[in-house]
Amino acid sequence: MANSCRKLTVEQVLEARLCYMAGDWQWSKLAKKFGVGPEVVGAAATGVIYRDLPMPPKKAEPVRR
Repeated sequence: MANSCRKLTVEQVLEARLCYMAGDWQWSKLAKKFGVGPEVVGAAATGVIYRDLPMPPKKAEPVRR
């Protein structure tokens, strides 16, 4: 990571993204847990910032037969 001014660690960004994909968290709860504002968590979880980090795969739709 080239930017030392980042407010979240790699682990926090990945956790936020996993929670976002799973629908488990609200931005305010994650922000409080990580000590940042909800805008930062939302932007990190949705890939607006921290674009160099991977996004988790989206859930696949169940196959109906």
